[in-house]
Amino acid sequence: MKTVLSFAAASLAFASPSAVLAQEEQTEEVVVTSDMEFPGDATWMHSFDAYESEAGKPNGAFRRALSFIRAMEAEGVDPGRVKVAIVVHGPAVFDVVNDGRYGEKYEGETNQAYNDIAQLIAYGAEIWVCGVAAKYHGVGNAHLLDGVKMAPSGTAAHAELQRRGFGINPY
Repeated sequence: MKTVLSFAAASLAFASPSAVLAQEEQTEEVVVTSDMEFPGDATWMHSFDAYESEAGKPNGAFRRALSFIRAMEAEGVDPGRVKVAIVVHGPAVFDVVNDGRYGEKYEGETNQAYNDIAQLIAYGAEIWVCGVAAKYHGVGNAHLLDGVKMAPSGTAAHAELQRRGFGINPY
């Protein structure tokens, strides 16, 4: 199935804020037509790595994972055939914890990644936390949001996902 996307729609879905601003300045619409076809009976298994984190802001890795699912759906792929996994480590472990633990770390703030996590879980995404990073940051299983799981390490989680056929997003 081929889909025609306007540059403005693509910018909003996938681009950085500066690219969206550049699009707003453009007066002529640019049409982008995908030549890639996606078989209806195929399954896509893609993983993302979440390390970067900023207090009080949604995590970019979760947004990229959601964008991937939605982009595939826009191409006519059944979202049930898109399998997404995210390996969370480093300071990003706080992006998958309940508000109580998040508030302890970030002076009473609430976890802004909650809605993204809930949407990903609803799509069937696997979210794995690096146990080494969790222990280092004082995050236990009881602190994790519903549906988020603990792995022995981020490296082990990535290795297991690749063994099962997941590719890894390079950015």
